[in-house]
Amino acid sequence: MESKKTSIVLIIILLLIILGLGGYIAVDKLLLNKEDEVVSVVNVDDIDFDLNALYQINDTLSKFDVAFNDPNSSYFGYLYSAGNRLMASKFDNGAALFATIYPRLTNSSSKYVASGIVKKDFEKIFGKNLAYKPTSVNAGDKYNISYNDAMGNFTYTSPASADPYQRGYVVINRGTKLTEDSVIITRRVFYVEYQGSEGAVTSAQIYTNANKSKLIGTINLRNNVLSEDEILAKYSSKFEEYTYTFKQNNSSADYSFYSIEKTR
Repeated sequence: MESKKTSIVLIIILLLIILGLGGYIAVDKLLLNKEDEVVSVVNVDDIDFDLNALYQINDTLSKFDVAFNDPNSSYFGYLYSAGNRLMASKFDNGAALFATIYPRLTNSSSKYVASGIVKKDFEKIFGKNLAYKPTSVNAGDKYNISYNDAMGNFTYTSPASADPYQRGYVVINRGTKLTEDSVIITRRVFYVEYQGSEGAVTSAQIYTNANKSKLIGTINLRNNVLSEDEILAKYSSKFEEYTYTFKQNNSSADYSFYSIEKTR
């Protein structure tokens, strides 16, 4: 027990050192409460936790955030429209492949990728919670993702660029909790539509979600940028809240997506 307590102390010291140096986004965004900047790691007694897991989890969340926040895609808002709880095992196969391949759709001059590479990236996200099934993906008119079984690769086309003021979801991390075999991330979510003519966007309307049934408020842009701090200060209590659970796989540094649940 003494050695475990010592390792816990070392972890906390390491976290403080990292944060003192400015922090890497994976640690800063996952471990800090946005409002009061308090480290929200709890239940660390008797837990053997590898900090590298945070980088893996942050990578998965980043992939979900961009892939399911593209209004040109048929999977726009997928995580927030799948009911109160979505298990990894029930994930739509096309949506899962789209989230896995999406970074290549927008950041690569190449227009094909080997199935083996996609499989490796897929399993890094979902682990054993969802089986990899390569297939063509119907992701909307502007995305064409075709799987060639004979060649063992995916080919694809995608839009040339994205509008910086396109409608979409904004996600803010609120806290991180550690349990014996899980990392639980709490996040606040709201939906934004920008107002103004092309080249002269001046404000944004804030809604709870994309169905726009509830307008939370209107925020003026500052230096052409939406201030998350201002939005949080005014409307934080009105946002929907989601909890992501990541489960440990075969090692302390290997955590895969397990579920997302609407908790408010």
